Amino acid sequence: MDSHWAFEALSIPIPPTVQDSNWPKNPLDCFVFEILKKHGLSPSPRASKRVLVRRIHTNLTGLPPTPQEVFDFEGDPRPDAFVHLANRLLADPSYGKRWGRHWLDVARYADAKGYVDAGEPTYPFAYTYRDYVVEAFNQDKPFPQFILEQIAADRLDISKQAPSILAGLGFLTVGSRFNFFPHEIIDDRIDVVTRGFLGLTVSCARCHDHKHDPVSAEDYYALYGIFNNSVEPSPDLSPILRQSEYDTLPFWDDELKVAADKYTGLQREQHARVAREMRSWAADYLHYIVQTTPRHRTQDQPGLVTKRGVIREVSAYAGGAVKHWRKFLKEQSREDPVFGLWSKVFELDRASLVGRYDGLLTEFNDHPLSNVLVVEAFRGETIESMGDVANIYGALLERVDAQWREAIELTPGLERLASSDAEEIRQKLYGPDAPASIRIDETIDYLTLDESVAIRKAYSDIERVFLKYWQEAPARPMLMEDRRVALASHVFHRGDADLPGRELPRVVPGILGTGRTVHIKEGSGRLELAQTIASPDNVLTARVIVNRVWNWHFGSPLVDTPSDFGVRTQLPVQAALLDWLASWFIHSGGSIKSLHRLILGSATWQQSSRDRPECRHTDPDNTLLWRMNPRRLCFEASRDSMLFVSGRLQERPGGPPNRESPQDADNAVRTLYNYIDREDLDDVLRVFDFPSPDISAPKRQSTTVPQQALFLLNSPFVLRQAAALATSLQLASIDVGSHDKVLAPLRQLFHTVYQRNPTGQERAAFASYLRQRYQEVPVDSMEPWVEIAQTLLLSNEFQFMD
Repeated sequence: MDSHWAFEALSIPIPPTVQDSNWPKNPLDCFVFEILKKHGLSPSPRASKRVLVRRIHTNLTGLPPTPQEVFDFEGDPRPDAFVHLANRLLADPSYGKRWGRHWLDVARYADAKGYVDAGEPTYPFAYTYRDYVVEAFNQDKPFPQFILEQIAADRLDISKQAPSILAGLGFLTVGSRFNFFPHEIIDDRIDVVTRGFLGLTVSCARCHDHKHDPVSAEDYYALYGIFNNSVEPSPDLSPILRQSEYDTLPFWDDELKVAADKYTGLQREQHARVAREMRSWAADYLHYIVQTTPRHRTQDQPGLVTKRGVIREVSAYAGGAVKHWRKFLKEQSREDPVFGLWSKVFELDRASLVGRYDGLLTEFNDHPLSNVLVVEAFRGETIESMGDVANIYGALLERVDAQWREAIELTPGLERLASSDAEEIRQKLYGPDAPASIRIDETIDYLTLDESVAIRKAYSDIERVFLKYWQEAPARPMLMEDRRVALASHVFHRGDADLPGRELPRVVPGILGTGRTVHIKEGSGRLELAQTIASPDNVLTARVIVNRVWNWHFGSPLVDTPSDFGVRTQLPVQAALLDWLASWFIHSGGSIKSLHRLILGSATWQQSSRDRPECRHTDPDNTLLWRMNPRRLCFEASRDSMLFVSGRLQERPGGPPNRESPQDADNAVRTLYNYIDREDLDDVLRVFDFPSPDISAPKRQSTTVPQQALFLLNSPFVLRQAAALATSLQLASIDVGSHDKVLAPLRQLFHTVYQRNPTGQERAAFASYLRQRYQEVPVDSMEPWVEIAQTLLLSNEFQFMD
């Protein structure tokens, strides 16, 4: 593991000394300058002030500047004018909306669950995670804290004082639901955590050891155990806001309460049924456990269906009654008054059981604390296999259970059986550690597929009430919590959950960046996992995040595979710069805004994007950073910018998403706040390279296809913005034959869209076009001006970040 550069300790390189001391603005530039010189290249000159102000506005806020903002910056004589501009934009609420969207790509955010054949397909409260991310960026939440809250906010003390951080758990819970198949959900959570934070493709080890990276199947299933022991709690309808605030809602006492009562009633019914079966069918469960233990098996694999019903071995979720019975029996000591004999005999195999049974029975009978009813039950019985032991224990447990149920029916409120020996056995069925003593919200782990579907459908009625009153309903985080009793984790042979192998210790694998295995003492282990990832000693975490931020600033990362730092990833050209940035970021306390200031203030970022053929010949991909990369705007920035210059952009403070399509002409809501359908992503998003929310997206692809141009040419949405832009011009009674009278609105149009004056060639071309078009349309028609406005909106100057 240590031989691969990504796993090695940070070297903390010293910035090289450069001869041309006039170009570098900070140590970052020294690394870039040195490599350029080694290849016989030189950096590009600084971009013009107009280009820089347009670039930083788009980069940080996703919106263009106003003409006044460009004018003010161009006229600002202060040497640190750019620093002031950067600080102002970093304090703008639009910063979090722009950069929060970057992280939502990594978090595979969507407002819908993906394919589900039963239940409501929309998450009523996924938006709480989106709003949490936006606020985290605006607050400049330290990245280590950002990690902790997204993986284990419920385990942090701060959650009691600031319950809004619980919305960060959406990082785990807003993923696809895979028709509620638990192993796929867990795999998705392992993948988003390890690729998103660590650049490790751990999910590749689900079926076997990783083919390339030093990640074993044991590592994968150690993480599987962490997420298998993390559950989404049964909804108590408590929001981020106070419960009392529900009382003011008009639908609380009507629709929501009816749906909630129906759901909780079904839960209680299912809970009572499962608990009753696990006690009154004890013989069936003990028999099944014996016959599925190879050393005691006396028949073929037993069927799940008995005369009384279905053994709850495999459920729609992780867990199952058999697993808890098996775990309970395993924890009974050889000295236990009730199950001591079971523990002694179960340790044997079939061949040695018969010969040693009499001695073990005598040993149990002679113990002064042994339960008298157990002693009597085995007296005179012939034992030839563990199956005989299971039958006797099962009959005894069921007899005591029947006795107890009869007693409480005759005497409601009865607390214990009169016989101390019978009560001791009853405690094995009803005590706090008994297999059937499960919380009502844990019942889902024990249900059959049909039963769990019924539960989901009932909960969907609650979700649909929230969706019906989406705008009024108080926000509620998508929570996770630890299981009350942790389940053991096993390696699944070839990834098949029906073929569990050896049990694994409960640990956080050392492969996750620190090199140290962390033992989980209590709970699921999510807190220990989060602490491992957020540790300042974790070199992977720092390298991965600074590489992502670099990519979002330059359009090209230092490591070309931002979510895969595995052994197939070559050492980056700018490896020293990557390590210096990672070390700098750690010592900054994980401040993303400080990292922005460092990068934006560099001569590297402020370079012109003008092409230089001599440099392009040596470095066609600009790997050495001899210029700034010109980039086409992503769909959100393109759409929002068109809305912005047309004066129609509707900002939102957060809350439920807008259900209209982003290509609807009347939809002026900022793109971030539009509904993302995981299963049926809007066509225009697909066309413009919006990443699939099915998986964590390492970076956005950039394709050029005809549909993109057709959208800008023909879309009613674009035409609506062009019309709004043209309508804002002062065009009343303009004589298009007069060059001077045409110039004023044309200049206004260029100022609004490009923040500059039209050139002489542009003035002449558009004036000629207007004269020609007004020979074809009425003099009071807006159509020619709309066409000019649309031409500017679809131009490269508007659609690209220079």
